[in-house]
Amino acid sequence: MNQTRVLQAFQNVVASGVAVCDLGPTLFGSTLEAIHLQLGGTFTVSNITSVQLKANGKVIWDTTGAALNTINAFKGNPNTAGLLTLDFMEPRARTVNGFQAGALDLSLESGITQLRLEITISGATSPTLSGVAEVSPAVPIQGEQAIRFLILRRHRLQVQAPAAGEFAIPIPHMDPAGGGSVFRRIHLFSANATDIRVVREGVDEYKVSKAILQEQQKRAQRVPQANHVCYDPVLDNIANGRVWDTTSAPVPRGAGVRSATFFATFSASETFFVESEELIHLNDY
Repeated sequence: MNQTRVLQAFQNVVASGVAVCDLGPTLFGSTLEAIHLQLGGTFTVSNITSVQLKANGKVIWDTTGAALNTINAFKGNPNTAGLLTLDFMEPRARTVNGFQAGALDLSLESGITQLRLEITISGATSPTLSGVAEVSPAVPIQGEQAIRFLILRRHRLQVQAPAAGEFAIPIPHMDPAGGGSVFRRIHLFSANATDIRVVREGVDEYKVSKAILQEQQKRAQRVPQANHVCYDPVLDNIANGRVWDTTSAPVPRGAGVRSATFFATFSASETFFVESEELIHLNDY
């Protein structure tokens, strides 16, 4: 962080509706690292049923207040009442590129000409909403060229586990047949998931029970949350060689992956949400 900038006033901050903030005039020409929202009135994070960030009209973040709170807490970040943080970086990363990958470059070269944050509010009373952004200069640095235009994107999908047992879980953009993606984390907001199994090129790369998964995460200073199971391949806070890459493009442009499947085992049927953290370009998907 080099500067903090006060966001323009949100429009349509009502008890139930979509509050909108045009981020462009405040942030263009910088690199966006984080946004901190401050909620007032009888308005809590649980009243935020959708958080969408749109670049050039394309949804690049899709989450909810409760989901984002859970993810922030899992990563060991504070969840202060009345505040909600959208973090594009990886503050505990061990390398400079790992730390910065995902920050949103808003220079002229990025091609982003519109940036809009939409917060859907449901059931609040006399809400108020304001925010500030953490930014740094959008300047080309030789060692950062490979990651400069990578964006941390969040995509959300509702999934049905039809019964107890193991099932392949559709993850946004995972299928190499559609191009694949690069995943920093995959979150299952599930009460009944008991095991996960991650398969690439027909090989089980990660197969573990929820109990062992969360024990590994505790050892890495993560904080497991209720009704949340996270596949976290960057558990040691190193991104290079750790992110789960399912891109089908040949090396070096991609990983040349031909097949990838994410399995989860459930103790009973349920409907739940999957949320992906992906390090990809604006023009991907």
